[in-house]
Amino acid sequence: MLGKRGSKKLIVGIIIIFIVLAIVGTSAYIFYFKESKPAAVSTPSTSVPSGPSRCSLVAKNDTYTEPDFDRLKNVMQEQQIVKDVPSAGKISLKFYHFAEGCRIWDKSYILSDGKITEGGGESDIQLWIASSYVDRITETNFCDIIKEARASGDLGQDATAGEATLLWRYKSMLKYRECLGIKISE
Repeated sequence: MLGKRGSKKLIVGIIIIFIVLAIVGTSAYIFYFKESKPAAVSTPSTSVPSGPSRCSLVAKNDTYTEPDFDRLKNVMQEQQIVKDVPSAGKISLKFYHFAEGCRIWDKSYILSDGKITEGGGESDIQLWIASSYVDRITETNFCDIIKEARASGDLGQDATAGEATLLWRYKSMLKYRECLGIKISE
């Protein structure tokens, strides 16, 4: 049987989970439906046989100069928040830019077991951030950049793991709640 203290901790834990999900859901909604930066929506057309979408053609002919992602990977490896990602956790970090109203994905990374590796795949938490922030990230300011991108509408978040899984798996990362936009009233 849980004592009064145990019951309070359980209730606080459940409240934290609901707050995290509310923030992630709101951020994802704002990110996808914000009018200032329209995302590409491809709709099937009966008049054109199957072929590349407009956005895939835009991406193919895009003249955008990517930031220095090699430097970013080295810098991110020194970030304490990356080092603190548990071995059982996987956080996806994806960078994008817009061209002719189409979102073009530049690079994807997985943060897991204290390391950053290039590539995509399944993850518990996804973060999307505009590539324009890449060259500004240093060994010590990742959280500041995340907060700035969130405030500017250039950050999207989503979680695929369940509430209990997220709380248990990432309990060691609660110290980053301000960075991740989690509000907890104690």
